[in-house]
Amino acid sequence: MASGSRTPLPHAASRAGPSPGGGQLVALPVERDDAELLRRLQRGDPWAKAVLFERYGALVERIARRILGTERHTTFADVVHDAFVSAYASVHQVSDAAALTSWMRSVAVHTACKSIRHHKARSWLRFFSPEDLPEPPARGADAELREAHDRTYRLLESFPLDERVAFALRYIEGMELTEAAAACGVSLATIKRRIARAEARFVSAAQRDPVLATWIEEGTRWNP
Repeated sequence: MASGSRTPLPHAASRAGPSPGGGQLVALPVERDDAELLRRLQRGDPWAKAVLFERYGALVERIARRILGTERHTTFADVVHDAFVSAYASVHQVSDAAALTSWMRSVAVHTACKSIRHHKARSWLRFFSPEDLPEPPARGADAELREAHDRTYRLLESFPLDERVAFALRYIEGMELTEAAAACGVSLATIKRRIARAEARFVSAAQRDPVLATWIEEGTRWNP
């Protein structure tokens, strides 16, 4: 679906300041109280949905970019949109307000994986250019740095999906093992196995790559 055809997500109004009538607008407690935010989300409060988006939108997009990498078909605004549509629809499953961040990570991971499966099923032939890279190194950065970034994601695209996600969350996003396990909805032992397989697969392939081999030899932990 094209990004322009998606229903816009809600946005929060100004938090505090003068009102048109001369009074003072005061921020609602939902912004400070996760329990209240969760209650309002589960009631379908549009303002609470907007707060959730403002609070976690950047996190969801970052995780999606870490997993999806250089996939040319990806429109990250669409992935973020779909993640929050899913979150709003499934928020009744959350029983502990303290788990909101962990839950939003898992929603982001699930949505990114769904995007990969959808486009693989359509078997599109994709080509890549520097302009397609998510979060490229700063302008003027060494050309080798940009090339390493590109090649890292090209390798990851060949991985089994569960290993690709585990590798991206652990070594690119920098999650702790427990955080990665929760985001993927698996046990700590399972995420450790996936990461170990992905690491072995990556090192084996990177050692045969003229650019990435240098990073491996220098001990860089796969964050070009």
